[in-house]
Amino acid sequence: MNALISVKTSLAIVFFLSISSVSHAQISAPLHIAIPTNSGTWFPLHVALKKGMFRELGIDVVPVYMQARTALAAIASNQIGYITQIGSPMTATVGGLPLRVIMVFCERSHHVLVAKPGITSLAQLRGRIVAISQPGGTVHRELQLILEQAGIEPNAVKIRGLGGTAVGIGALRNGTVDAAMLSIPHDLYLEKEGFRSLVYVKDVLEFPLAGIVVHNDRLREKPEEITKVLTGVLKSAYNRLRDIWPDNGVASDKGLRTAANLAQVPSNFPLDKLADWTLVNKAAATLKTK
Repeated sequence: MNALISVKTSLAIVFFLSISSVSHAQISAPLHIAIPTNSGTWFPLHVALKKGMFRELGIDVVPVYMQARTALAAIASNQIGYITQIGSPMTATVGGLPLRVIMVFCERSHHVLVAKPGITSLAQLRGRIVAISQPGGTVHRELQLILEQAGIEPNAVKIRGLGGTAVGIGALRNGTVDAAMLSIPHDLYLEKEGFRSLVYVKDVLEFPLAGIVVHNDRLREKPEEITKVLTGVLKSAYNRLRDIWPDNGVASDKGLRTAANLAQVPSNFPLDKLADWTLVNKAAATLKTK
C-alpha cells in the first residue's frame, strides 16, 4: 500500500511539473520512466531529454525518481510505462511478473571501490568496514564478487548499508568507514583528497547495470511507442566512457547472464524470457538508413 501511495504522489508531482510544457506541443501524453537515483547510469536518456530527441519524435518522456520496489509495483499496475533498473525486474520476472529488458544503457557498471588513505589493496580490507547502498542490492553483490575474485571471504569484511552516495562519501571523510562503493566521477574528487580507488567494477565484471524495462503487455500492444522511445535514446550522442555505454543498446549474452546471476536468477532460466532486443534492433536499423 505504501508503495502505491508513493507511486501516486510521484506521478502527481511530475504531472504538475510537466503540464505546462505538454500543453504547448502536439505530442502524446507523458510517458513516465522510473529512475532510481540521479547518477550517470541513465546518462544516454538524460542526453536525449536535454536535446529534445523525444519531442522530435512526438513523445514526451518524463523521468520519475522511484526505488526498485516502488517502480515494480507501478509497472505491474500500469501506473508507469518504463523503468531503468535491470536487476530487480529480472528477479521479478522469475517470480512471475511478465517484464522484458528491451535496451541497455550501461553495458558495464559505473561503480568504484574507494578506500581511505593508507589502504592500497583489497587484502587490507580484511576486518575493515565497507559502505554500500543497501544490503542485498546490486552494489552489495558487486562487492561480494570483487572480494571473491581477490580470494577474500565476504564475512571477512564488515558491510554497512548507508543509503545514497553522499552518505557513503561523508562516512569516508569522517572515518566512520574504511572504504565505500561509490559511482564515478566521485572517485576523482576524493582522489584529490588522498583517497584511493581500489577497483573499478567495469574492469573486472561485464554486465549491464541499467536500461529500459517494459511490461510484456506494453511490448505487445504499443510497439510503435516503444520504438520511438528507443530511437530517441539511440539518437543521443555520448562520447565519454564508451567502455560503459554500448552504441546499439544491446547487452552481450555473457553480460546479461552475469546480470541475471547477480539478480539471483537460476542459471537455467532462458535469457529470452529476460530480454527482448527486437525493437531496439529495429530502431537502430532505422537510424542507419537515414
